[in-house]
Amino acid sequence: MRARIAQLQPYFPHGLQAVYPNDVTPFIKISIQEVVKTLLEGIALVFLVMFLFLQNIRATLIPSIAVPVVLLGTFGVMAALGFTINTLSMFGLVLAIGLLVDDAIVVVENVERVMKKKGSRRSKRPARRWGRSPAR
Repeated sequence: MRARIAQLQPYFPHGLQAVYPNDVTPFIKISIQEVVKTLLEGIALVFLVMFLFLQNIRATLIPSIAVPVVLLGTFGVMAALGFTINTLSMFGLVLAIGLLVDDAIVVVENVERVMKKKGSRRSKRPARRWGRSPAR
């Protein structure tokens, strides 16, 4: 925008100057950097917590991959609905990252707990389909 106004300035009437009384560009750039930093910290924390407590690489990779995919979808919806990137939307994204990280950990831990308690049904399904008892 500034480059275009500087390009058009020779065509302005004599005495007219372009001024920028309220420029929020530096704040938006800092906000974007902080959101990226929060996203990377969130992914690292999800990976560490899941791997340290569950000690299962599959359970670790699922939320670690889901977090960036969900945020890409969020940016797509924001673009489709015409939202701009301002400090309020950046604050909302930081909060959403926190909620997403927390929920991803809770859901995967609960799924692992249920699978260990009841046993994985993947190995039992083919045996039941053919009318045989599952191998033990």
